[in-house]
Amino acid sequence: MKLKFRAKKTPKELRDMAVQNIKTRLQEAKSVVLFSSQFVTHQDFEALRKELIKTQAKLEFVKNTLFRVACKELSLPEALYADKVMFGQSGAVFITTDDFVGAIKVLKAQFGKNENVMVKIGLLDSEVYEASKVLEFANIPSIEQLHAKLVGSLVGPLYGLHYALSSDMNKLVRGLSEVAKKSGAAA
Repeated sequence: MKLKFRAKKTPKELRDMAVQNIKTRLQEAKSVVLFSSQFVTHQDFEALRKELIKTQAKLEFVKNTLFRVACKELSLPEALYADKVMFGQSGAVFITTDDFVGAIKVLKAQFGKNENVMVKIGLLDSEVYEASKVLEFANIPSIEQLHAKLVGSLVGPLYGLHYALSSDMNKLVRGLSEVAKKSGAAA
């Protein structure tokens, strides 16, 4: 009895499927960060993958040649797949939301002090940034934090206005209740 473990596909068909998968990821993503990793444990990558899912980003390891082919077919900037970037083991973080800062913060928090992991380059909102610039984005507050600050700055003056308008009324009520107590005690 002969077992069939794998569909019979030629290496070229397998390669084309892998390139198509990378192209699909690149088209779905609004931002991409490439990083290199060596000597990092599988557990560290799984922890990173779980954290990235919370920010609607996906971690995938890509073959440099296939990534280069997919980028060329999509006419992405050449700096993204240049020879100085595509070397060694490459991982890609595909960010599907407009908020790429959250995913970069997760990447920096997970591997910030690990010398074996380094950011290579990032395509953030259709602009290519070098590794040092990508990591600077981790210092920017996320969209949720900026929304909270905006709401706080808008609500603060409203509370002040409410207090200013209601404090005179509160003084009047307290004064009238004191007068009522005194007149009630005198009668």
